[in-house]
Amino acid sequence: MLAKFEKRAYVGSEKVWVGKYRNLQNISHWHMEHEMIVWMEGCAQVMVADTIYTLLPKSVIFCQSGCVHYIHTDPDCLLLVCLFDEKLCEPLTHPYQLSTPLFQDHYNVLERLTAIRQELSEQPRFFEVRTIAMIEELMTDIFRSEPLIANDQQPSEVTARYKQLLDRIDHEFYSITFYDAALFMNVSESYFSRYFKRQAGMTFSQYLNVVRIEKAVQIINAEPDLKVTDVMSRCGFNTIRSFNRAFKLITGYTPRTIPKGYVLNTRSFPAVQGTFDPTLAEAELLAE
Repeated sequence: MLAKFEKRAYVGSEKVWVGKYRNLQNISHWHMEHEMIVWMEGCAQVMVADTIYTLLPKSVIFCQSGCVHYIHTDPDCLLLVCLFDEKLCEPLTHPYQLSTPLFQDHYNVLERLTAIRQELSEQPRFFEVRTIAMIEELMTDIFRSEPLIANDQQPSEVTARYKQLLDRIDHEFYSITFYDAALFMNVSESYFSRYFKRQAGMTFSQYLNVVRIEKAVQIINAEPDLKVTDVMSRCGFNTIRSFNRAFKLITGYTPRTIPKGYVLNTRSFPAVQGTFDPTLAEAELLAE
């Protein structure tokens, strides 16, 4: 599933994950975890709930659970990304939210998340208890000092409809058209074109190709002896030329040369209805 509901599976009871990325590029998605995105190097643009923010030196973006968002960065950009269960800070984030997701790092967020990452990596005695305490303390410091507004957890009608559309694309990827999508959103085609690109960070056709190629990779892995033309038709492409072009552009391989067991994306999340990862192949998850 691409660009819909994402849910992370945690190994332990800490329900916290921290990763360092170079060239992070992901598509429109949401999850019930909170997400904190911290600048390290370069420049990144993050769309959160219809607004695009530029992440610059000494800045942080906090994406509250349930918000639709995506991340696009410069090739050499480094980001530290933390996801954690919304229940860890429920007394803070249930009644309140930050007035803006972008804020200056007056709280040593980078250093504190780096320390959490080390706890999770080394797993010393009681690391889970320590990790939860560190997240709670960091969030308390931020919410004490940053401007807050009441947390309206009800998404707008348009946002709710957009999430439904992403779900529909995932299930009807082989047949859905631009016209179908605009009609589903109940807006004009010209407005839908602008709205979708702002929300997803790419055009509808680009997005649909990513979904279809992800499905093609799954089919090839499950049925390696299947003819390429059969894979093409199952995924909604009309010509072998367009299929091969899109496949090469998105995966870097042709359908015949893709490595056995290849996975399109660099992270894997068990999701409610399957496996979904919003992170595109260009992103590099760094070990150090």
